[in-house]
Amino acid sequence: MAARVGILVGVAAVVLAMAGPLAAEEKTVKVSAQARPWDTRINKKYGFGSGDGRSPAVAFGISLKVNRTLTVTATGSTTTVRGGPSFGPNGQSDYITGALPGNSGSYFPSRYIKSDNPVRLNQLVGAFVDADGVIIGEPFAIGAQATLDVPKTAVALSMGLNDDIFSDNSGELIVTISYRTPTVTAEDPAE
Repeated sequence: MAARVGILVGVAAVVLAMAGPLAAEEKTVKVSAQARPWDTRINKKYGFGSGDGRSPAVAFGISLKVNRTLTVTATGSTTTVRGGPSFGPNGQSDYITGALPGNSGSYFPSRYIKSDNPVRLNQLVGAFVDADGVIIGEPFAIGAQATLDVPKTAVALSMGLNDDIFSDNSGELIVTISYRTPTVTAEDPAE
């Protein structure tokens, strides 16, 4: 079995010359419909909602390295009220939240998300965080699938729903985070 490249030394051409096939790695995380996307007690400038809901779903144990690209895919469904209609990871298609306040009188997490696509109610959103839970960079929309570049000092991916009232939500999303790591193969001595 090929050993993983732990530290990139030298120029990229040398590393690429040593790299063999890419080994895929992945982690699966459950995201409750009541999960807030980040901790607002730690990230006060990213405040939102009524203050209810559960802690974010935080994916630790994924190999976050600067300049690594993660592919995040989500399945499952959530509701915005118990017994209400279900929505997939892309959220409620006819309810774009943007920077407007919700029924709580407070803002949605989408207020802090810069996106070319509108962010919807109950859409899966998140942020990279450091070891203290502080957001690195800016929060982002995930939805059913996203490709994310890992920023410097990030140690985890924090995820939850784009909502302002969480306690009446139900359901769950299953999120798979995958990435590819170059593997080094032994040189054939006959070559």
